Amino acid sequence: MADQGSITAEQIAIRHLLSRINDAWIEQRGEAMTAALNECFAEDVVMRGPDFAFVGKGRDLVVQSYCDFVTNAEVKSVSLDEPEIDVIGETATAQYKWTITYGLSGQEYTEHGRDLFVVARRDKKWIAVWRAMLVDPTDAPA
Repeated sequence: MADQGSITAEQIAIRHLLSRINDAWIEQRGEAMTAALNECFAEDVVMRGPDFAFVGKGRDLVVQSYCDFVTNAEVKSVSLDEPEIDVIGETATAQYKWTITYGLSGQEYTEHGRDLFVVARRDKKWIAVWRAMLVDPTDAPA
């Protein structure tokens, strides 16, 4: 990624996209969250999970994954590193490390991992077309 002093307009726009995604699932619920996430993902987005295993394809599936998580888990804290963004023409990769603590089924978990996005400029705006959420395997719930 470029030095902080030389961040490009594209990188700023992609940071804004990632912020909108994370603000939606961290701060919003219900229709507001769904609407915000729908604006961030392409209709044909692909999602990968641990070890890059195929999770599914489509905006509805990706948005539902966020909804399911916040419905079933009580998020206690989230820490997101600054994203590293590489832009090549109309396509870019964006990745950042995260730490989350949440309650699920009466137990508390702290996990560390990395989100990796491929984004594309479509109709003059950046939109996520591929996402992988990689959890550090030593943190994953049994």
